[in-house]
Amino acid sequence: MAKDRGPWNEGRRAWERLNGWHHDGPTHADSGDGALTALADVGLIRQLLGQAELVAVRTARRHGKSWAEIATQLGVTRQSAWERWRDLDETPAADSGKAKVTVRVPTVVGLKWDDARHALQELGLVAVGPDPDGPPLAAFGWPDGVVTDQAPDAGAWLTRGSSVTLWLNRGGGAGVREPRRPKPTPRPARAMRAEPSDEAVG
Repeated sequence: MAKDRGPWNEGRRAWERLNGWHHDGPTHADSGDGALTALADVGLIRQLLGQAELVAVRTARRHGKSWAEIATQLGVTRQSAWERWRDLDETPAADSGKAKVTVRVPTVVGLKWDDARHALQELGLVAVGPDPDGPPLAAFGWPDGVVTDQAPDAGAWLTRGSSVTLWLNRGGGAGVREPRRPKPTPRPARAMRAEPSDEAVG
């Protein structure tokens, strides 16, 4: 009985409901509840696929697969695959003899620095700035600095003790509810490196 309650079984049922809703099409008698159920099912399926994608990309990289090979399977460009998943290369591999506790990264964009730091600490994660040699995050407008971006994104799974990179913006008084999210300027050290096996993929 318990095996029927797993997340992937829930996802299968969500897919079946979504397929039926899409095949039959919304009716005029539908008050919108059917559409809300469909959206909930889409959200669940997307979440499960995102988790599976993360695990698959991490496993592929640990087994030496190139970003070009991964990108081909995902139907995206090599550059976009690298930009989305490059942090996986910087995460130390888990010790084979020890069990590691993983936690899901929360959304901290829009929170003040102190609130974001506490939210991450409660899960065993460490807030860090984009420049390890620069001033601490608290120097960027603390205590009113607002998180404008984070890496990895919310929903990713990390081992306890891992770091989450935060970008802050000064200001962010009580009236700021949706701070702008400027694209972080990547460090030169994080430029995409050429991989020998990339040339073999068309």
